[in-house]
Amino acid sequence: TVPHPVELARTRWWADPLARGGYSYVPVDADPLAPLRLAEPVANRVFFAGEATSTLRHGYTDGAYMSGIDAAEALAGRAPVAGGLPAD
Repeated sequence: TVPHPVELARTRWWADPLARGGYSYVPVDADPLAPLRLAEPVANRVFFAGEATSTLRHGYTDGAYMSGIDAAEALAGRAPVAGGLPAD
């Protein structure tokens, strides 16, 4: 089972006429493996993607795109069964 979240932070950049978007920020002293940990699937059922999970292009649109491909490939790697549902 997937555990309940213990904390949530979200931006409201769409409501700010000066923002025009948002992206993650990594401080200088941040753990370099943090994006990989953020991208780890939960119970092999919930997969994550986005620029914050990219180790090569963190903070950029192409990093979000590439991480989406990685997550889709990881999901596709699960053996499908009859009806197209993934096997557990």
